[in-house]
Amino acid sequence: MRLVWLIVVGLLSYVIGMVVLFPAAPVVDKIRPQLGPVALEGVSGKLYNGVIASVRSTDDLLPLEFSNVGWTLAPSTLLSGGAGVSFRFEGYGGEGQGLVARQWNGDITITDFAFSALAKTLEPLLPVPVASFSGQLSGDIEQITVANELLTRFDGTLNWNDALLESPVPTKLGNVQIVIAPDGEQTHVITLTANGGDVSMDGTVSLTLAGDFSADVLFTPSANAPPAVLNGLRQMGRADAQGRVRFVRQGNVNRLI
Repeated sequence: MRLVWLIVVGLLSYVIGMVVLFPAAPVVDKIRPQLGPVALEGVSGKLYNGVIASVRSTDDLLPLEFSNVGWTLAPSTLLSGGAGVSFRFEGYGGEGQGLVARQWNGDITITDFAFSALAKTLEPLLPVPVASFSGQLSGDIEQITVANELLTRFDGTLNWNDALLESPVPTKLGNVQIVIAPDGEQTHVITLTANGGDVSMDGTVSLTLAGDFSADVLFTPSANAPPAVLNGLRQMGRADAQGRVRFVRQGNVNRLI
């Protein structure tokens, strides 16, 4: 019995030693063909704790790029039937961190995800240069789940402080908050609010996993809103006596793309 115990302890020590001491670069080189349109440069550190100098998407539709992307293995994720890491990164004038876990069936869950960014730095990600922005973005995401390669759950809050639409119509939006929460298994409710700018906003958008949406949002101009802003609101719908415009729409987002 003692011999069996010694063998078990020896095997565990070997496995732990491999994880702690084995360099990350050879492992990353092995999995590069499975990464798809993702380029990794400057891998350093050990398997359990390392840093990638640059992570870049080579997909022209969404050319994301981050720097100093670090990770630390998260043993606690093994208890939920998968494997995961705590991660951190820099990019777009800010930084972020969170925990990502991949289940054995391929599902991916991101939790405790927080990030910050400058709105101006995200303009190059627009498919066409239809607008320009400024302000500070931040997010506090409780959970994101991707199952069968589809986004099935998003639960969190996004903030855009000192929000400014610079073009096509200069508009101060003040502080904008977007709260996204599941409503059952197939639907999410997006709550939109904005205050402190030329236009306040208050409303909700209901969105199903199939892409069907129902929007009901009220836009209220401030007393000193510029004429260009008022004209922009009128193009969205008929204004009432106070200049408010209620935006009500239904459809499917897949047909809008």
